[in-house]
Amino acid sequence: MSSTHTTQPKGLPFALHAAGLVGLSALRFITLLAFGSLHERRDRLGTWYDIDDRGKYMIFRETVGMVGQAESRVVLVVGFRLRVIGSNPLLHRLFQRVCILTTPFWSGFRGFHVKLWMVGQSRDYLGIYEWVGQANAQAYLDTLIPVLRALSTSGSVWHELHADLNLDVYLSTRCLSGYPQEGTTYATRRR
Repeated sequence: MSSTHTTQPKGLPFALHAAGLVGLSALRFITLLAFGSLHERRDRLGTWYDIDDRGKYMIFRETVGMVGQAESRVVLVVGFRLRVIGSNPLLHRLFQRVCILTTPFWSGFRGFHVKLWMVGQSRDYLGIYEWVGQANAQAYLDTLIPVLRALSTSGSVWHELHADLNLDVYLSTRCLSGYPQEGTTYATRRR
């Protein structure tokens, strides 16, 4: 089942709560690094996926954390268009290289397993995550959405939460083998 609705508290109490979660994530990030429990996967880089009616997106980075198997898997899909970047190819290339600096702020959230960093044909961005436990995914989503709305063009932020679904199953019917077509040039395409 897919959900696209989130209720979020407002104001200072939410900001303090979110700051606490992000701070805790940064502390857990240090532990993940110390124990070698966080790494980049490279075999899917450059692969294109058709995300239903949202468009075609290519993976430009994948981050994987080690988690237990206690709860069911959840796929979280979050899309947005960054306001300050616009359609400038140089700024998009820069963003795709420096966005890794945000890793401490989300990788230590409880239940994080995988994040696919993706860019679309129209320069929209997409994060597809696999979380362990729906409550963990929702806690991250409730923290992320207000931040993305502040940084993105109006109305461009959207999300879907797919309970009881793992990432490989979600991706299996969406892969576009051989895409983009021959002769297509794309600034973020891996060669």
